[in-house]
Amino acid sequence: MSEPATRPILPLPSISYAKTKQAAEALVMEAFEDFPPSADFSMRANAVRLLVGMWFIHGSMSFPRGWVTPAMQAFIQRGIDCPNPRCWRSYRSDVKDNPGQFLSTPGAPVDLIRQMELDLMGEA
Repeated sequence: MSEPATRPILPLPSISYAKTKQAAEALVMEAFEDFPPSADFSMRANAVRLLVGMWFIHGSMSFPRGWVTPAMQAFIQRGIDCPNPRCWRSYRSDVKDNPGQFLSTPGAPVDLIRQMELDLMGEA
């Protein structure tokens, strides 16, 4: 009987959360600059502005892992009312599933929301 071949030892997968976190922070900051929140808008409107801006930059609503924390930090640092993490994720889900419900939200980027609706129709 011959000896069985030794199994190769594969390298462990690298954890790239730090890179993902940096990507999330960069995405949030770019969207924050393009669609700045305002104290004149509601918390909902400011959150939708940021989410739609992130979609416009990123190309999808599947944002990099860890996007909620930089979004909250950006709002808090500028003294803007900030949703809690559960609300952020709920808003993202709502914007992704039915962006048209935010067309009547004062301060929401209507042109981009309409574009999101067209893109959503194309996926069906």
